[in-house]
Amino acid sequence: MKGLLGSLAAWPLLLAGCVTGKYTHVSVNEPLLPEHMAALSPGTDTLGTCLDRLGAPNRVFEYRVGPDRTAGMALLWVWRDESGWGIEVSGAVKDVSGSVSYDQLNKELPGCVLWFSPELVLEGWRMGRIGELLRGRIRPSPADQG
Repeated sequence: MKGLLGSLAAWPLLLAGCVTGKYTHVSVNEPLLPEHMAALSPGTDTLGTCLDRLGAPNRVFEYRVGPDRTAGMALLWVWRDESGWGIEVSGAVKDVSGSVSYDQLNKELPGCVLWFSPELVLEGWRMGRIGELLRGRIRPSPADQG
């Protein structure tokens, strides 16, 4: 019963706040299509030929850093095309207002990663969700102290 009364007591606060509905459409970057990827040939294509076909990536990471500090690279492309309805509720209690946000770092966005050897030859590629593609990513090595 106390929980019900507490819930009922909150209604005047919500009624004194603001409730907003909105429709949003977000479109970022052009997607890489499976036919774009099928044209790539691991072991043959180079960084230059891949960039000519796919355009500039969103991010570049070090990949397989060797004992001699040579490394390959992984290139990431990401895109987004979403729309939908949302609702926002805000209010203030005794002149105190606030907001909270939470971000999963866009782990659910679709994307594609290409892996290159230290000689910049394509080793392979994979399409999927960013959170799945970048799970085993290593941090960049520290800069040389000259």
